[in-house]
Order: sequence, then C-alpha cells, then structure tokens
Amino acid sequence: MTEKAQITFSELLDRHQRIRVPMIQRDYAQGRVDAEEVRSEFLAALHGALMKPLGNPSLPLNLDFIYGSVEGAEEPRFLPLDGQQRLTTLFLLHWFLAWKEDQWDAFAAEFVIDGASRFNYSIRPSCNEFFDSLVRFRPELAPGNTQPISSVIADQPWYFRSWRLDPTIQAVLVMLDAIEQRFAESTGLYARLVDRDQPSITFQLLALEKFGLSDDLYIKMNARGKPLTAFETFKARYEQELVLHLQNEKFEIGGHLFTTADYVARRIDTAWADLLWRHRQMGVGLADDAFMNLFRLVALSSRDFDAPKVTDEIQTLRSSFQPPPYSVFHSRNWLDEPFTETLIRLLDAWCTDTGELRCQLPDGANVVEGKLFEQVLERGSDQPYAELAQIVGYVRYIVRNHQRLDPHQFQDWMRVIRNLVINTGYNRPDDLRRSLQGITSMLGDSTDVLSYLATTERPVTGFSEVQIAEEVLKARLIQADQSWRDPIHRAESHGYFKGQIGFLLEFSGVESAAAEASPSSWSEADHSTHQVAFERELTIASCMFLAKGLNDSGKHLWQRALLTRGDYLLPSGRNRSFLVDSAGEEGSWKRLLSGSTPAAARARRLLKGLFSALSADKPIEAQLIAMIGDCEGVEPWRNALVSDPKLIDYCERRALREDDRGHLYLLKRVQMNGAHAELFGLALFHRIQRGELALKMFQARYEVVNDTYTEPWLELRGRGVSLRARVEYDASCDDFDIAVSTKGINEGVLGVLVAAGLAEVNDCLAMSIKREAIDEKLLALDQALSSLKESVGDA
Repeated sequence: MTEKAQITFSELLDRHQRIRVPMIQRDYAQGRVDAEEVRSEFLAALHGALMKPLGNPSLPLNLDFIYGSVEGAEEPRFLPLDGQQRLTTLFLLHWFLAWKEDQWDAFAAEFVIDGASRFNYSIRPSCNEFFDSLVRFRPELAPGNTQPISSVIADQPWYFRSWRLDPTIQAVLVMLDAIEQRFAESTGLYARLVDRDQPSITFQLLALEKFGLSDDLYIKMNARGKPLTAFETFKARYEQELVLHLQNEKFEIGGHLFTTADYVARRIDTAWADLLWRHRQMGVGLADDAFMNLFRLVALSSRDFDAPKVTDEIQTLRSSFQPPPYSVFHSRNWLDEPFTETLIRLLDAWCTDTGELRCQLPDGANVVEGKLFEQVLERGSDQPYAELAQIVGYVRYIVRNHQRLDPHQFQDWMRVIRNLVINTGYNRPDDLRRSLQGITSMLGDSTDVLSYLATTERPVTGFSEVQIAEEVLKARLIQADQSWRDPIHRAESHGYFKGQIGFLLEFSGVESAAAEASPSSWSEADHSTHQVAFERELTIASCMFLAKGLNDSGKHLWQRALLTRGDYLLPSGRNRSFLVDSAGEEGSWKRLLSGSTPAAARARRLLKGLFSALSADKPIEAQLIAMIGDCEGVEPWRNALVSDPKLIDYCERRALREDDRGHLYLLKRVQMNGAHAELFGLALFHRIQRGELALKMFQARYEVVNDTYTEPWLELRGRGVSLRARVEYDASCDDFDIAVSTKGINEGVLGVLVAAGLAEVNDCLAMSIKREAIDEKLLALDQALSSLKESVGDA
C-alpha cells in the first residue's frame, strides 16, 4: 500500500492516465431504477457541498475511502475496487455541469485523451464505446428543456439500439436525468467541483499496487471478500471527527483513561460490538445494520427539538427506507457532540463487560427494555410516533442522569412518559416534535418527576391536555400518600387502559374531592375511603374490559345496558359507532373513557351512571341482563337495539348511519355502498323469525341493499295464498308502508286486504301503519287470511 491521501477527482486523474472499472466489478448500481432513495440522498449531499460558501468549516464533503490497484508503468491505469459507484456519479456530474455551464474545453482537458474517455468501464465493450461517445457529445439544447437528457442521448445517431439492454448504460441515463433535476437551477458549480485549492468534495485514496486483478485482491482488501459495509465506512469517517468532541472528558477502561476518540474506537470494536452481536445472533452484515440503526436512533434522540428545521430532520431520520449513509449524517451535521455523548451514555448504560444487556428499569416496569433494545436494533428511529417518543424519553433520561441511574426514579419517569405518549394522538411529524419538546422540558426534574408534576402549575405541553391533567392528579395523590401508588399502578397496567384511568378517578369521586381540597390535606381515613371507592370502580372496569378491549360474550350486554341509560354512541366519520376496541378509531371505547370530546364526555357520564348502578361484589352479567329486561320508556330506536342483540350483530364494524330524513341504517361494514339494513324493518323481521310475531300465513324475507338509492325492505309471501307484500319503514312519518301487488290475487284475498284498510294505488294495494301498531296490524291480517283459507281452501 503506497498511497494514502485525501484528494479530489481531478487530482486522481493527475496521478493516473485513465480510470477503468475492472471486469470483475458489478454494474453501475446507483443508477438503477429501484435505487432512487440512495441516488437522491447522494446527489443531495453533493449538491449541498457545492452550494456551501468557500471556507465553510464543514467542507470538504469527504466521500470516504476508495480502494484500487494500479496497472501499467508508462500509462498508469487506476482500477477501482471499492468506490466505483461514487466515481461514476462524480464523472457524470462533471459531464453535466460542463454541458450546463459551457465548460467543454475544461472538461475535455480533464477527461478526454486521444478522443477517448479517461474514465471508462471494462465490464462490457458496449460500456467502453458508450463512455467514449459520451465525452465527445455536445448537446445543442441547454439543460432544462422539455426533453430529458436521457432521451436526447438515446436519439443520437451514435447511440446503438442494443445499448438498451446494457444495464450500466441504462443506469447512466437514469442518473443523468436525476442530476439534471437536482442541479437544473444551480450556477457556477463546475469551477467549485474542480477547485483543488479549496475543494468541496474529496475522498480518501488507497492505491494497492502489488496485487493483480483477481479475487485475491478482494480478499486482501477485505477479509470477507466484500466491499466495505456502510457501517465500516461510517465508523472510519466518524472516528476522524471524534477528535473534536468532548475534548475535556476522559473515559475509563480497565483502570486506564482515554480520550473520547480512543474510547469510542476501542468500545465500538469490543464491548459494544459484543453487545450487538450477542443479541442479534446473526451474520456480520446484519450486525452492521444493527449499528447503523442504532446511529440513526441516536441522531434523532440528540437533536435540538427547538431548532427551526428539526421537524424535517425527524421525518428524514424516522422514515428513511434504510439508515442514511455517512455522507448524509455529515452533511446534516448530525455527528455533533450531543450525538457522541448520547452514543456513549446509552451504550455504556446497556453494556456489561460480558456483552449482556444491562437493564436499568426494575422488573415489572411498564417499559420492557429487552423489547425496546430489539426495536432499536431492528428499525432504529423508523418507529411509530408513540413508540419513538417513548424511546427518546428513555434515551434522554439515561444521558441526563448517567452518573446515577436510580431504577425506581427511572421507572416513575418512564411511567409518566408512557402514559402521556400512548394517550396522545399523533397524525403528523410536528405532533411528535411537540411531544419531544415536552419531554426535554421535564428532563431537569426527571429524577423526581412526580414531585414536579404535583407542584408545577403547568408542568408540560405537547401532549393531550386531558392526559396531562390526569398525570398531575395521580402525582398529587401519590405524593400525598404512598399507599396510592399500588392501586394506581395496577389500574394503569391494565392491558386496555394503558395508563388512561381518569375515568376511574372521576367515577370514584376522587377527582371531585381533589378539586375541593388538595390530597395533601386529606386525613389517612380520607385516603383510605377514596381508595376503597377507586378499587370498586377498578373491579367493575376490569369486568367490562379485557386486555384487548370490551369483554363481550356475544350478547352485547354492555352496549345494550348502556343504551337503557341513554345514547352513548360516538361519531365516527359520517357514521355513529356502537364503539370498537381499536384505540386509533374515532368511535372507540378508549375515546369514551378519555371523555376528551363533548360527545365522549356525555357518553362517559352514561357509563358512570351504569357503573353506579352495579354492585362490584355480585355477578356483573346477571345484573346487566336484569337492567336490559327492565328497560322501559326509552326512545324507540334504543329500545329496538336493547331488545334485539342480533341488530348489533349485523354491524360487523359496529357502525350505524342516520340520513337527513331520520332513517337509521345498520351497516355491514362502514359504507352505504356496502350491504346495509334499516333498523326498524330488520327488527320486525327478527321478531317474525323468533316467533314473537307469530304469522301463520306469511313467510318473511329481509332484503338488504348495496346502494344509496334503494331502500331495504321486508318481503312477506303468502303461505297457501297468492300474495306478495313489500314492507318499508318511513322515518319521516314513523310509519311502515305496505304495498301488495294485485296481480294474480283472487277476489277473496283482495276483499280481506281491502277490509284491512289497504287502498288501490296504481297496480297495487297500499296503506301506511304507525310503527307501534305494525305487529297488531300484521297479526290481524294474518288471522283474516287464515280464516279465509279455512272457509274456502287454498286461494
């Protein structure tokens, strides 16, 4: 190994007459259609470096190591073995900027010799021919025309049709289009690109001159016979930056003190690597991926969440398909002192000398550290908003309090963070940023967070105001009397409540009592009395809800019992919901328990009334059945639902919709263009099916519909008589409309229908009957037809 230097592309050409990608190399991958994200990030980093003013301390952008061998004494050729992709993109950038800024003479002086390209590929003859033609080509049109540069090139007479099958040539055209899009509005960048005195873009060159072009070269260059991984490149470059970080601190290993740079270099190759290897239990590449995911999480956790563009940074770090490469970390200035301190404190907190994971929270804590650790290694900061906010809260606590990590203080902190985060809605990156700001604002009091919440007038923002108020009340209770800790923690640990227990504090009267007098002024007897009431509500709530949601035996007892007390349904888009378990939906039980909207608050009051009517020391199901059986004097639509559990059964997604005429439609799913039924008509059909409305002369069938212009209906067909009746409910009049076709009906049946009050309308007999009288009317008609049949036989 004879050369090692930080040089520019131009200086590389000074040293070697040609650069030729050897036959053993792969095709040009950065230009593949499916490499859009990698391509975009790399071009963004190049563009950012060229746009920075001269003298900017972050320049030059260093593109890491480029390995290669040199052949030929008189005309030395550099054969890149690691760096082919970066060099190819840089060459194409030189060509594009020369075209854009009319710098062809300067370009030719650098890249053309004897009419051929000094940069070329040996993979296929077609590649060689293409690059030679490209350096001689001078497009007549300027960049930015309606036709992309790839089409311009493909239209040239020197462009062979067979080149459409060459993956490297096609990748070059894709990259040129991407460069044109990224650099179309930029000016004066060719001079910046070739500036040797104040370079904007450089790389580290390792020329390996003693090896021939064979697989042995890969093996000698890299023990695994592969190019350097993203982690190895990151590590090599990051260690160079570490010399500027935490210069006044020393770190100890085995009784010896080391600078930050030496400490990180040693730990990342020993104890930290052992930790990740032991827990990944996978191959080298995947362990390296775990490190890159960890770096991405550390970068996000160490951001200044008050910075102007931090939301964009959060989104980039969170949503990237894969961890960004070193060049992106460097160009975004993510590798700063906070990054390094966070990395050291977090890994040292996790890492034992034997490579085992050291957990900082006590057993039974709400946050399972082993799971959190695996999440970080698997996905880095690519986590759902709520998960990511909890992880950042965890990391920030460790960094802030690394000198003394008390497990019980840490548990209190994580319990509060978990409760706040899980019960706050997140729709946009800015929602997450506000929560991370809130977490950061509390860090100064993180070792006694309950005292902070209990004594601070407005302790935190960035979370649900309802949940903040709940956390304040719980903190005040525990600070006043430690005996509150156990019942509160047990309630919070319920798999469905997940820290949201404000409804229990309200139902038990604790909330109103605390509003009248501070819990710190309560006597021991007061605390005991309120805890008994709290335990009663928790017992009933635990009967109502299992870890996954409502404890429903299939009879819908809780929904029907609630309907005896009032309309508890919540809006869900254009529908109203009997409520679902999923916390993310508008019409959910979690929304009712939160009371966070006027509709939810009203529904929660109904639930409070239901709880107050139940006895916690008697079987709950029997009490609910009794309530349902005693239902009287409620609105007709609620009475129908209370009386008939099959109506709620029909609504697979528990959705009901009311139209502007007052019709209530039971939805099979959630849309009116899916199957739906009308409430009172379906209830009538069920009464006939169950035999509650015993019709001898009619066979019933209910017709649901799948459109918005046809009404569902009940069809009644005669048994032993030729008769077909269509029954529809009209909410505007609270009537059932009955229509019977007169076609084929004999005189006797016709006389019965007329006598029953049906009048001729067009080709049928019709009448309207009040909803409350429909059963009586159908029974009377059934009896009249039965009598007719007995007197005259089948009609």
